Amino acid sequence: MDQVKSTLLQALILTKNEEPNLKRVLDKLTWLERVVIVDSFSTDATLDIAASFENTVVVQRPFDSFASQCNYGLTLLDSTWVLSMDSDYVLTDDFINETRAFITTGDKSAYATEFKFVVFGKPLLKDNTTPRPVLFKKEAGSYFDDGHAHRLAITGETGAYRARILHDDRKSLTIWLNNQNGYSVKESHKILNTPQTELPMSAKIRKTKILAPFMVFFYSLFIKGLIFNGWRGWHYVLQRTMVEIVIALRLIEEEKLKKEIE
Repeated sequence: MDQVKSTLLQALILTKNEEPNLKRVLDKLTWLERVVIVDSFSTDATLDIAASFENTVVVQRPFDSFASQCNYGLTLLDSTWVLSMDSDYVLTDDFINETRAFITTGDKSAYATEFKFVVFGKPLLKDNTTPRPVLFKKEAGSYFDDGHAHRLAITGETGAYRARILHDDRKSLTIWLNNQNGYSVKESHKILNTPQTELPMSAKIRKTKILAPFMVFFYSLFIKGLIFNGWRGWHYVLQRTMVEIVIALRLIEEEKLKKEIE
């Protein structure tokens, strides 16, 4: 497979201790001449794995926020198009072929894809992931923080992929729990400091501190049909439910502390 010239397309990846994931991700990016990794001073084998690929460039920067890391990463790119990757995104051949077509004949500023969630190495039948733009013209995109997440602001039209990216995170449960702890702090702070009228419905449901865990549990297990995915589906349902439980606990704690201060 011919490599895509770095002046046309480069990939951007953020990393921090991604040893369990990074090789699978980079194995599917060898068709690019240049992949830029912004690393937040990993202490595992992440840097060694990155160095084993000839098309990767690693720059280290202390982490402050996902949006700041991404926007810094964009300054390191000099391509027309950017492929924005999380360090657990594994590309399929269909996705790669679509990307090649978009960067040569596409008429949109960005292209969004859906994801297929992978648990224990196998895709689930369905999941709760939402589409996001991953391919965009560098001059048309910039990132901003939104609670625990980061979003991409696009100037111009956004098209859609037919193919999906595999979302395959194989880090340990301990690391996952530590990450969710940090995410829940940012998400609860956002919910409590945003006017009610500006909150999306999902945040309003979370703000009740009661409904979200029950709704996500039953929605994932029965509406999405993950009950038919065996232990892998049950694992996913428990994770999604735990996220909502932790956010609910944070909201209760923050509201109680706020009342005590007042």
